[in-house]
Amino acid sequence: MRQAQFVAALVSFSLSLATLTACSVKPVAMDDATIDQRASGDWQTAFSNQEPVTDPVNLNEAIARAIAYNMDNRLKLMEAVVANRNLSLARWDMLPEIAASAGYNHRNKQHFASSEDVNGNESLAQSTSLDKTYSTAGLELSWNVLDFGINYLSAKQAADGVMIAIERQRKLMHNVIMDVEYAFWMAAAAQRAEEQLPALIAQTRTALERSRKSAERGLRQTEASLAYRRDLLDLMQQLLALEGDMHSAKMELASLMGLPPGTPFSVSAGHSDILRSPFAELDIQELEQYSLRNRPELLEEDYRQRIAATEIRKACLQLLPGLELRTGYFYDDNSYLLYNDWAESSLRLTWDLLGTVVAGRDLIGYARDNERLGDVRRAALTVAVLTQVDLAYSHMHRARLNHSYAIEMADIDSALASQSYARWQSSQGTELESIHANTQALLSNVRRDVSYADWRSANGRLSNAVGFQPEFYIDYRQPLALIEQQVADMRTQSGSIELLPIGGYSPEGVEQREAELKEDGAAAAHW
Repeated sequence: MRQAQFVAALVSFSLSLATLTACSVKPVAMDDATIDQRASGDWQTAFSNQEPVTDPVNLNEAIARAIAYNMDNRLKLMEAVVANRNLSLARWDMLPEIAASAGYNHRNKQHFASSEDVNGNESLAQSTSLDKTYSTAGLELSWNVLDFGINYLSAKQAADGVMIAIERQRKLMHNVIMDVEYAFWMAAAAQRAEEQLPALIAQTRTALERSRKSAERGLRQTEASLAYRRDLLDLMQQLLALEGDMHSAKMELASLMGLPPGTPFSVSAGHSDILRSPFAELDIQELEQYSLRNRPELLEEDYRQRIAATEIRKACLQLLPGLELRTGYFYDDNSYLLYNDWAESSLRLTWDLLGTVVAGRDLIGYARDNERLGDVRRAALTVAVLTQVDLAYSHMHRARLNHSYAIEMADIDSALASQSYARWQSSQGTELESIHANTQALLSNVRRDVSYADWRSANGRLSNAVGFQPEFYIDYRQPLALIEQQVADMRTQSGSIELLPIGGYSPEGVEQREAELKEDGAAAAHW
């Protein structure tokens, strides 16, 4: 009796304690130490383990730094690692289940029972075959044939998910390299403009200040003097806007390379680079066919279609009966048992009749409709891809023509600036005319450099539109110098490779990259 009262009191106390604890939970704001730790940790994740910038950055190094340090690229790589981990888990699901169990049982009263015969008469005196306290243990293996088939198909879907993650990372790298090249040449244009911009801004500001002082003394209050000041202010606004654009270009490049904000650096660029494109000799129809075989988005849809087709097979399997095999070895230390350990096996067939009759048709119909949805989505994406290829091809030719005109315009404006300066020095012209001509020459030089960046970007955009990628798979965990050398080789190959009619997609290369993801998730530790 006392033991029963003690157990009841213990249960009552436990329930009361759990109730009070649940009622005491309140919202708690993050403390400053936790926030500071999170901010410091995120900074270290984003910018640690980087080689410092010691020399002017060339284009190959800029692309190499984007491959090694760009956070968007790291994110897609980590998603590929997680997808591969999910595949590993899906493979384990196909194995039989092995369960170990152990238990301890206690009763406060002996387990006595009587029995009755068929006529309702007590046939035996009250007896027991169970100890008040006993322990059990067991090791059981079970395997469901239907679950194995479904898990096998799920593993195949997970494998296609890894390929989708790889294609998404390939698409991101296309975009990153294209953005880096454009930002690099914009930063180079900014760097060249910065050599002339401060002096021209200072000259314009001096002329504007002189004009203001003249107006304060009442010496030049004519309409011409006001127009003179207005022209100077207009030129100053153009120069300051240009200075802001130049600063933004370097910040954009620094962000793409993964540099910490405020890191000083310069770029090393020259127009000696000869633009080579593997698409120069191809017509628009060949480029369109190439894009349909190589665009990461379309290849991703191919894998999605395989996943949808596998889903139909899974839906059909779920309508079949399940066959479950069980076998195990068990132990019970009950003293009344003749044999305290024994092996046991069973075979069981189960079939969800209600789910098969009622939901089976809808389940298969849903899977088939999802497959058709993928077909429509892929067709819509095909139209979008072809449109992008046409636009990129047209823009590349316009950008090349626009760059040739920008070169000629810059040469003319430079000559006009020299002549205007000579007239001003010889008192045959005004300072405003000289400043205006110099500003126009500077703007034309910047437009020439920007048109060059646009031309380079147009080539990259066409390469991106058709899904072209040389057969280089660069491991971001290598030293930066080695990545830079591989980038140089990749860009050299990009300019000289001959495209095959069937496209440049390499399943072997993708398998190599998928194998790299299996290297124990070193990505997380590297970052």
